[in-house]
Amino acid sequence: MKSAKQFVKDLREDFQTLFDISEKQCRMYFSQPDLTKEKMADFFKVRMFNERWNMVEISKKVSELPVDTPADEAKLLAKQAFDEAEHFRLVCEVLEHITGEPVDLNQFNETHGQPRPGYGVMLIKKYEAHNDPLILAVYQFLVEGQGSHVWATMADCAFDDFIKRRYAKIAKDEKFHMSIGRMQLEKMCETPEAQEKALRVAREIYWDLYECHSIALFPPTEEIKSMMRNAYGEPPRQLCVEI
Repeated sequence: MKSAKQFVKDLREDFQTLFDISEKQCRMYFSQPDLTKEKMADFFKVRMFNERWNMVEISKKVSELPVDTPADEAKLLAKQAFDEAEHFRLVCEVLEHITGEPVDLNQFNETHGQPRPGYGVMLIKKYEAHNDPLILAVYQFLVEGQGSHVWATMADCAFDDFIKRRYAKIAKDEKFHMSIGRMQLEKMCETPEAQEKALRVAREIYWDLYECHSIALFPPTEEIKSMMRNAYGEPPRQLCVEI
């Protein structure tokens, strides 16, 4: 059996292809010749409320921590909830900057406020991560890690410094959240059963994230479909996007 640290290192290498795909889709989205301010505004309404739902779901997890949870672990998870609240504010500022108008949060909440396909936070609910620390750690390591990669790519694509700085701040925080997941996995993946479960869930989440980014960013090209199949084989279920 692998050591927990080696397992987590190998898991990170396993989802590199997915990171590469999300970067390609992100750059395709922002290089569209017909990308109007209106389209960008709608895109960031989704991103804004995804950050809000991240805050809500992680806050729930903080409130449900067992009384004997080590203080350092509780603080890290609470910091993640705080970071998500900050990200909601930062994306709101980006929206105002793009549109030149104040954001009507109540109005946008009516149209974009409920979780839907394309919201990564839906995966917390899907896998009932609240009730399973191992799955939550996989989510943090994989989904937050990919989030960091996508926000860093968006910062690179940003057309002015105001937006670039905010994207870079979110990317930095998401990378920290990924490190929380890494730390927890290195503690929990000390048995063959835990490693098998973590890899199985991660391999399912790969396809969920492929769907999310194909909906939210850019439809998959033939190159991207081939990259997914070559790295991860056939999907374990029917997808709502092409493969």
